[in-house]
Amino acid sequence: MIHATTNSSFQANIQTQDVRIGTADDANTRYLFKFTNDMSGAVQYAYPEQQLYNRYSMFSFSYNATPDVFLGRVDLKPAGYWKYEVYEVTWGVLLVLNSETAPSTELAVFSPADSRKGVVKGLVTKGKLLVSELSGTEEVQYTQNGGEVISLNLAYGGVGYSSAPTLTFVGDCITPATATCTVSGGVVDTVTLTFAGNGYSENPSITLSSVGETAQASITASIQENNYIYTG
Repeated sequence: MIHATTNSSFQANIQTQDVRIGTADDANTRYLFKFTNDMSGAVQYAYPEQQLYNRYSMFSFSYNATPDVFLGRVDLKPAGYWKYEVYEVTWGVLLVLNSETAPSTELAVFSPADSRKGVVKGLVTKGKLLVSELSGTEEVQYTQNGGEVISLNLAYGGVGYSSAPTLTFVGDCITPATATCTVSGGVVDTVTLTFAGNGYSENPSITLSSVGETAQASITASIQENNYIYTG
């Protein structure tokens, strides 16, 4: 199986010499690749750069956002499994790869025939190509948007408060949240979120100013947990 990565050039080593169809020498023989995506059915063709050896042939494909069959440029998307078919194409004279001299698909036939124009001899091999996603280019991606505080919990009211303390949110954010509290009988009895803040990636901690209490109250904050933006 051939392996490739999206948005990247790649090479494939495939045996072609043992399954040659025509009698043209290597200089007048090129291999036309047909790639078909298993899921979407997308099809791309390419004449890659080639180096032919007795035991294997090495083919080099160039990534380009604008595929070009004659320049061996491909943009194999979506990622996943692709079927490849390799067709042998031969010329009667020194070959040139362009739309007037090279078949662009396995079914293309030039008429009238000309020694300067390529002829598809047939299918020589086929197999599977696995295209993996390049990190950061996945077709479906998500990013976590900066969270905001959605709730406060008064875990412990403390003892000996003579007035309401000031609450301060501590944690990495864009703009910090704000809140107030009330005191009754020396105990913090209510907390109110006055601004949710933004840009939190984890729950902030809350500190309370000291106003003469003998035991400090404890307040916790929670941010939204599912705040994702999906693209692709």
